[in-house]
Amino acid sequence: MRRSDDSLPGIDECSVPADHPQSAEVSLVPENAAKVPDGPHVTLSLLATTDLHGALVSYDYFADQPGHLPALSRIATLIHEVRATADNTLLLDNGDFLQGTPLTDLVSDRSPDGLTHPLVAAMNTLGYDAAALGNHEFNVDLERLTEILGQINATLVCANLEVTGEAPEGLAACWQPQCILERQVVDSTGARHGLRIGVFGVVPPQVLSWDHSRVAGKLTAEESLVAARRAVSDLRAAGADLVIGLAHTGLGDAPEQEGLENAGHLIAGIDGLDALVLGHTHLRFPGTTHPAVPGICAETATVHGTPTMQPGSGGRLLGRMDLCVVQDGRGWQVAAHSVELMNAQEAEEDAALSAVLRPAHDWVLEALRRPVGHIRKPLHSGLARLPGCATVRVVAEALAGYVAEARKGTDWADLPVLAAAAPQKCGGRAGPQHFTDISAGQVALNNISDLQFFPNDVSVLRLNGAELAEWLEMSAGLYEQIVPGQADQPLCRTDFPVYNCDAIYGLRYDIDLSQPARYGPDGTLINPDARRIGHLHWQGAPLRPDQNFALAVNNYRAGGGGNFPYATPERILLQEKTKIRDLLVQAFAEGDPSVSETPPPARFAPIEGATAVFLSSPDMREMLRGAPVKGVEILGETPDGFLQMRLRFE
Repeated sequence: MRRSDDSLPGIDECSVPADHPQSAEVSLVPENAAKVPDGPHVTLSLLATTDLHGALVSYDYFADQPGHLPALSRIATLIHEVRATADNTLLLDNGDFLQGTPLTDLVSDRSPDGLTHPLVAAMNTLGYDAAALGNHEFNVDLERLTEILGQINATLVCANLEVTGEAPEGLAACWQPQCILERQVVDSTGARHGLRIGVFGVVPPQVLSWDHSRVAGKLTAEESLVAARRAVSDLRAAGADLVIGLAHTGLGDAPEQEGLENAGHLIAGIDGLDALVLGHTHLRFPGTTHPAVPGICAETATVHGTPTMQPGSGGRLLGRMDLCVVQDGRGWQVAAHSVELMNAQEAEEDAALSAVLRPAHDWVLEALRRPVGHIRKPLHSGLARLPGCATVRVVAEALAGYVAEARKGTDWADLPVLAAAAPQKCGGRAGPQHFTDISAGQVALNNISDLQFFPNDVSVLRLNGAELAEWLEMSAGLYEQIVPGQADQPLCRTDFPVYNCDAIYGLRYDIDLSQPARYGPDGTLINPDARRIGHLHWQGAPLRPDQNFALAVNNYRAGGGGNFPYATPERILLQEKTKIRDLLVQAFAEGDPSVSETPPPARFAPIEGATAVFLSSPDMREMLRGAPVKGVEILGETPDGFLQMRLRFE
């Protein structure tokens, strides 16, 4: 799944920890902003977006109705306001701009005649100067990606991905490791100067795994920190006066090591780097949530002394960093800085940008409204953190049905088929409205996107019974350990993405949360003696450790997304570009997936005297009134708009 999004939608799906709402917006003017020198100086305003995930216009495509949603069209108003008052500005994007809403996803899947991709239209209209690539750009078929990226006027940068000869012709020309933007700037006395601004980008090297089905043999990846060091050195050698990093990676707490996904805290320490924009994790910096690592200072908006910002995700914030730079015998130096994360939620939509995006918007709405079937029961992910959610079951059954046919005539045709699926829209940082919500009645294509939020493809892995048990132990890492006899304990960890909690349909098992988790969020075996999964059965009999199965999964999981044990390339039996959304369209056209006799594969084992709490959708108040769920009750609404629920382990 595609992710880090949380689930976002938009949410990056790639290791975005979080089941909790985002912290409040932060507007910060650090103390060193007051140290602006008396003499001539240049104030360079860096405006940055990151992790837009297709949020270009303020419209709820899943519900097919206007909504007061964050979007680039609102950020555009802030951009124009800053440009009207600041003499020297650069507009930058830090990646993950293509995937996340039907507006970008549908046009990325196909190329309607004469229709400019809306992301291309938006970036070119606003005049972005440079943009980094994010991992979600590679959710798109590389042929189509080449076409899209080639139309963007901004200079695209990525220093740690290299194109091989097997890639589509033209892809290698779409980006460069780094660039120098030559700009004329005005100083505090009105004098003009030439400024050479170096910009580089990096992306988590895990993109090779997460989108293995598309990029294998066509891209190579280098460690982001290694590539960033080289890029800074090369830019300085080429005469850059300032160096800005667009790092599609978050702040972490790990030391330098191979395969580091979130390396922002290390990149910030590179000598010669003047400013850093972070992304990928959908968090905010400066903000209230960051690793407790020496050198990270939210109060001054610096990491190891480097001015740093991370403007959230989904079009909610515009990052503004003002760099006060002066010239001395060593060249241009940053003398002071300030950082502000500007809240775009209440800004008006920019009429000019909305007009530019109208053709794509109208085309997408026409496509989304195409009926694909009917259902008798609503589908909602408000209780998807609990076993047995129908939104997960529908996806798993569509996967299993397709793979059961696809295996015919193969050398693995005799393997029993199981299917793994996980919740996709479950609130988290995306907010209390970020839940799948499909009413009974006619189902259209927009409902399919609501159900299968991430544009994943079909894959199949060969696993035996013992390995499946480990897979489920990894999934059960979502949950906190529950102490018998204690009330209202947190049910879920805040650092474990819900979209990494797979249910395996075709098996039956218990989850005993009185036991500690066997695996951590990063796949590390943290409690070797712990077992939460019990009474594991297949077809009514205990699962044999040595029996082999074909496990239907999405391409993100097959490529190692979620850090599951045994998700390795040599176990892949089938890897296609067939989209799970297309399987769901077929499933809804052939019947009513909301009604099924398939029992939930899992249940929580009873824990005497214990209750747990979790966050859900405000819609559940009405839904539970009409169809109460045993052991679940409502506690009340949180300040962030979520509904807090209580679970009894009966």
